[in-house]
Amino acid sequence: MLTIDPPTTELLIENGTAAKASFTATLSYPGGETRDVTKEVRFSIDTGYGMFAGEELTMQAAGKTNVYASLVDKLASAEVIARVKNVRMDPAVPANIGELFTTLPENPALAPTVVYPPADVVMPRNLGEFEVHWTDSTNDYFEVSLKTEFADVRVIVPGGNGSINASSWMEFLAPEWLAAVGYEQTVLYTVRGVSSANPTAVGSTPPRLVKLSNEQMLGGLYYWAATAQNNGPYGIFRHDMAKPGEPAEEFMTTTQTDGRCVACHVLSRDGSKMSVTYDGGNGAATLVDVATKQAQASQRGWNFGTFTPDGNKFLAVQEGVLSVLDYATSSSLATMTSASRVSHPDLSVDGTKLVYAVQTGTANDWSFSSGMLYTRTFDAATNTFGPEQMLVSDTTNNYYPSFSPDGQWVLFNRSPSGSSYNNVNATLWVVKADGSQPPVQLDAANSGMGLTNSWGRWAPFQQTIGVNNEPMYWITVSSTRDFGVRLVNTKRPQLWMTPFFPQRANTQADPSSKSFRLPFQNIDGNNHIAQWTEQIVAPQ
Repeated sequence: MLTIDPPTTELLIENGTAAKASFTATLSYPGGETRDVTKEVRFSIDTGYGMFAGEELTMQAAGKTNVYASLVDKLASAEVIARVKNVRMDPAVPANIGELFTTLPENPALAPTVVYPPADVVMPRNLGEFEVHWTDSTNDYFEVSLKTEFADVRVIVPGGNGSINASSWMEFLAPEWLAAVGYEQTVLYTVRGVSSANPTAVGSTPPRLVKLSNEQMLGGLYYWAATAQNNGPYGIFRHDMAKPGEPAEEFMTTTQTDGRCVACHVLSRDGSKMSVTYDGGNGAATLVDVATKQAQASQRGWNFGTFTPDGNKFLAVQEGVLSVLDYATSSSLATMTSASRVSHPDLSVDGTKLVYAVQTGTANDWSFSSGMLYTRTFDAATNTFGPEQMLVSDTTNNYYPSFSPDGQWVLFNRSPSGSSYNNVNATLWVVKADGSQPPVQLDAANSGMGLTNSWGRWAPFQQTIGVNNEPMYWITVSSTRDFGVRLVNTKRPQLWMTPFFPQRANTQADPSSKSFRLPFQNIDGNNHIAQWTEQIVAPQ
């Protein structure tokens, strides 16, 4: 029999310093004889938790797991529990304040009021920076914590940095968030406050729950920042979700286009090709190789479009007419016939079905007040379309449709009246792509009217949540809602995210939860048109 000693080990990873432990392995024979085989076995552990160098373990992540020793046909295991404890104190906090949070009694009447994020929010486990916002007119120093069964991560900060009176916010850095989350399915956050002028008690909020996706968030996101701080560059920015903690990077901005505005953009699913328009509606347009950033000479214009799955063709809309273009040359291969003006096209992941908005009355491609959604088949080999099938038709305005990654759902915007362009009362809805069920509103994600929840788009990969692995997709939207205590009544659009639960939508229940702001974007920009790819293509 092969055994590992010690059979159970508990380690502490403190303030980012990895914990170390050594193990021995013993081989026991039937007659009672034993032999130390530590140098002969191969020790191993899930690399998400740590790594071995010989018999020494370096533990880097919190949680409970097993270490293994293998020798020919023998295998042994031992349990390892790693706990994380981090405390970071802002340099502006006096040294004695930290002690007050550990020695003073609790008084719930002195607790701050949490403003952001909302309770029971669902987030990717590799979110990156995690912000907490609150109001408090009594206390001036605060301890904000993230806790799980195995992690206790705290940051102590001064208050009063919010944009409204008696308001504060702080940000857990990406390594702090990842250290706290570990492999857990939920994490709790708490805000505690103390008054340096009258330090008699600590006011503590009830712990709030954050639910976490089972998998890490992947994919690349490109978006248009319409303005920038201090006359900085604006245009297309991008972010790799596999790199939490990194800010969005410039991709095609005014610093790279001689000041020319680059706004509306579409990408191929693999992230290798891009379509952009210059100088606003009905301006010139071009196709771009993402790796080299080489743009073709502009031969024509278009306002909206969608790539075929292989990226070799682009379905472009100009003045209500959809054309199939060859990516290599921008030449027109076919034109889709329709009784009315069309706009906002999107192809399914397999490229066989097209969804689009049909306008009624006088309008242009980006602004119309009466839209219906239609689908039809598309054959990329012959550049032909099947007959139109109505998907959504009512007395409201329906627009910006897009297929879910599995092709089963269509996400779209709806507004009760007014233009499809930047409508303050736009809300997010979904409908079965085959029209077998009526549309369902994403109530929790919308959180009411007047938020300009515009241009919803799907992240490219399905994920799961919970012990039962409930299927889930991520949806992004540009919204002018308040962001905690940092953006209040500014109506500055930012990119927000919400989960979509298809099983709930199948029962006509709300398939969303409260939205959260994506942390990598510049808060000073007006950020729109989040477009997703499966990967960020590296520059050549």
